[in-house]
Amino acid sequence: MSSQPHVIVLGLGVVGSSIAEALAARKYRVTALEQFAPLHERGSSHGDSRIFRRVPHEGPAYVKLAARSYEVWQRWNEAAGDELLVACGGVDAGPPDSAMVEAALQLCQQMGRPFGLLSGDGLNRRFPQYNLPAHWRAVFQPESGYVRPDATLTFLHKAAREHGARLMFETRVTEIEPQSSGIIVRAGNEALQGDFLVIAAGAWLPKIMPPVSTMLRAERRVTAWYRPQGESLDASRFAVFVIDADGGWYGMPTPRGDVKIGHDKHLGEAIDPDQPPQLPNEEDRRKLSDCMSRYFRGFSETPASMKACLYTIASDHHFVIDRHADYAHVLVFSCCSGHGFKYAPVYGEIAADLIVDRPRDDLAGFRLNRPIQQAVTRFSE
Repeated sequence: MSSQPHVIVLGLGVVGSSIAEALAARKYRVTALEQFAPLHERGSSHGDSRIFRRVPHEGPAYVKLAARSYEVWQRWNEAAGDELLVACGGVDAGPPDSAMVEAALQLCQQMGRPFGLLSGDGLNRRFPQYNLPAHWRAVFQPESGYVRPDATLTFLHKAAREHGARLMFETRVTEIEPQSSGIIVRAGNEALQGDFLVIAAGAWLPKIMPPVSTMLRAERRVTAWYRPQGESLDASRFAVFVIDADGGWYGMPTPRGDVKIGHDKHLGEAIDPDQPPQLPNEEDRRKLSDCMSRYFRGFSETPASMKACLYTIASDHHFVIDRHADYAHVLVFSCCSGHGFKYAPVYGEIAADLIVDRPRDDLAGFRLNRPIQQAVTRFSE
């Protein structure tokens, strides 16, 4: 390995962009490749907003990642001179027997983070545009909020270049040749020789590494934006939300003053990432508008806009972060679409640790060779 190791990063969504920036800042030589243009909408890292939950209900490993991410989001805000993370509070809500709400409550207590436990009626009074059933429970986290994907990617690309990284957009990889102590990646008209390869290719990962095709699935999802009746929404009076009902809803305020919502499973449509997803249709509208009519008040019943998205999901709904089984210099990152955006600040730190073989006990549940069981509930964002 050279004195200044060369790391090739495949994919410039939020995972690859974070890794490229962090490794370049650590004086690695970085070349990052992306098959599409900057801020493209073919992957899962674009748009105006993603939820940030300070204490995620998915479990302690994610809480640890969120804690570290929260610290770095604050630094990124300062460095960008902009609010990449907007704190407006967050809600995990559902019926009295909701396992998700109970998990959020228990984790907030265990981790000593501020929270409030409200009834549905109490939450409706605090946030008047909510209309939850009065007997429901809701865990409110004041440190939660939303992050801004396009603004974050713009910031990371600029910072990565300033640290010396080479970012190559609209450059498709044609061949990957693992070597005994490195990697050759052929892309465009170049043959790049690297010491390490980081594959952060999202839904294209199964095409690059066919063995993971049994773990990962690409699905079409649709999100919709609803405008309030009257004035624009005041984000300080509307918390981001995850609702454990009807299969699972999630949503958040957006910088332009409306609300973005989605369903955890939507219509369950598997898609090929090389084909653009079908445009939103009337079935999508009916599905998403049901959330607004059931659980909110004061919004238009017709979405102002809808957008089809590509989501990559592991069978157990957990991340895939590991070394390649046969090539220790190949690192694999699949952080599962919207669910993973909140942890953007930690991916570069994780990659740096894996490169120098520093132990990371918190990654045990993300290994490639873990036993896979079907998930019961998970919420995308």
